[in-house]
Amino acid sequence: MITASVKEQLRQYGEQRFSGNVLALVDGIQYQQHTGQQLTPENDRTVSLFAGTNDVALAHAGPWLVDPKTARDHLADLRELEQARPGVIWLISSESLERQAAKLRPHLTVRIPEGRSAVLRFWDPRVLHALNAVCHGRSERELFRAADAWHYLNEGRRFTINDNGIDRRTMGASESP
Repeated sequence: MITASVKEQLRQYGEQRFSGNVLALVDGIQYQQHTGQQLTPENDRTVSLFAGTNDVALAHAGPWLVDPKTARDHLADLRELEQARPGVIWLISSESLERQAAKLRPHLTVRIPEGRSAVLRFWDPRVLHALNAVCHGRSERELFRAADAWHYLNEGRRFTINDNGIDRRTMGASESP
């Protein structure tokens, strides 16, 4: 079961003739610590964003996309994880699992001063929330355009981000997927 606010947004997109999917963006290390199991790649069910990158060795701990329609066995774990730890972001997207992963991969690293690069932990709801607060220009908001909407819990409140900014929800953390 997906959160009521995510379902409502998907219904609204549907009324606009949007053929959207809900995908879970999951922190692999948080999932492993919470469930005692690692996420593994499975066609049309789960995919690591680090797959096919120079950071593939971090795949187990990094961001994963999970399709709740095909990976129903993960839903209870995701619901519990979202409530217990900052490890789940729900995406509304018109893309398939693999295509959505491809849209997110370019945002895994950023350039920092002196030309070095760093991993950008946008799959952590706390980081995503902070990024949204400081990213205002069109190029800075490119990450947020990688999905139609981003739903997450931060400090017990549910938020939705889209390309235009943030919709501050007043729902409590008890609303779970």
